[in-house]
Amino acid sequence: MILKGYKMSELTQERINFIELLHESFFRTKGYGAFAFISVSEALSLFDRYLDSNEAASFFISRYVRSV
Repeated sequence: MILKGYKMSELTQERINFIELLHESFFRTKGYGAFAFISVSEALSLFDRYLDSNEAASFFISRYVRSV
């Protein structure tokens, strides 16, 4: 994806996709988006934990959302 001459890094794009999946999962499960339940800094920390987990994002997120 290119924005105004800037090409996003793969990590940045992965973070954006993760946060979109997180939001969708919260919305489907709880009726509100992720940021109704967690802060932006918590979402970014969760992304870092996801990277360390070597799990599929959908599994990692589903497990987390059920725990909140």
